[in-house]
Amino acid sequence: MQLKRVIVFVLLVAGGSALFAQGSYFQRLDRKHKKAFVTLGYGGGFSRWYSHLENAVLYDKQGMIIQQGNLDFRAKNTFKLYDLEVSAPVAKVRVGLGVCFEEFYLDKLVIKSNSNTNGTIILFDETFRFDKITGSLEVPFMPESDAMCSISAKLRIGYYNYSGLQRLNFFGQEALSRTFISGLGFVGDVKLFPHTYAYIFPYFEFKYFYNNRFENPDDINHNILTYSVIAGLRFDVSKE
Repeated sequence: MQLKRVIVFVLLVAGGSALFAQGSYFQRLDRKHKKAFVTLGYGGGFSRWYSHLENAVLYDKQGMIIQQGNLDFRAKNTFKLYDLEVSAPVAKVRVGLGVCFEEFYLDKLVIKSNSNTNGTIILFDETFRFDKITGSLEVPFMPESDAMCSISAKLRIGYYNYSGLQRLNFFGQEALSRTFISGLGFVGDVKLFPHTYAYIFPYFEFKYFYNNRFENPDDINHNILTYSVIAGLRFDVSKE
C-alpha cells in the first residue's frame, strides 16, 4: 500500500512537471529545446546476479531448507518490463520522473565454493516483481538540432521494492532494506507525427540490495547487473 502511494505521488509530481513545462518557463527557451515528454515503453532483457548470504538460509517453496550458512551464488535471468516516465526541459537537458515494473524469473542458482570452483547448480524456480521509482537526466547530443531523429544519453538513479516472492528469506524478512538503482543508456527517437515520436532505449543498470541491519547476524547482499532494451512512444506535450 505504501509503495502504491509513492507511485501515485511520483505520477502527480511528474504530471505537474509536464504542466509546468508548458507555462511561462518555456518563454525563456528556443522552440527547439521545448520538448516535454510523456513516455510509454515496453521491453525486456537479462540480468546477472552476484550475491552473498551470511548466516542465511535458502528455502524451497514448501519452506524446507535446501542450503544454509555462508553462501556465494551466481544467477542469470530474463525479464520483461513496463516503463512510464514524464520529463521536462531545464536549459538544454531534460529532467524526469518515472516508474518501471520488471517481472523477473529465476530457474537456478550456481553456488560457489573453494572446493568446487565451477560451482554447484541447484534448482531454484522463483518469480517476483521489481517496482522501481527513478529520477532521470537526459542529455541530447545535438540540442539545437531540429532534425526528425535525435540521440540522447540518459542517466537514471532511484529506489526499488519487490513483491510476489514465494520463498522465505531470499531478500530477508524485514522492511527498510537498503536498495538503490543507477544506470546509463542511450535514447534514439524518430518523429512519426506532430508531437509523437517512436523511441528505443538500450540501457545498462546496477541494482544494489542489502538487508536490514536488524536482521543480524543474517547478511543478505545482492548485486545485480542488468541489460535491457525498451521501446515505445514519446508524446511531446509542450506548446507550439
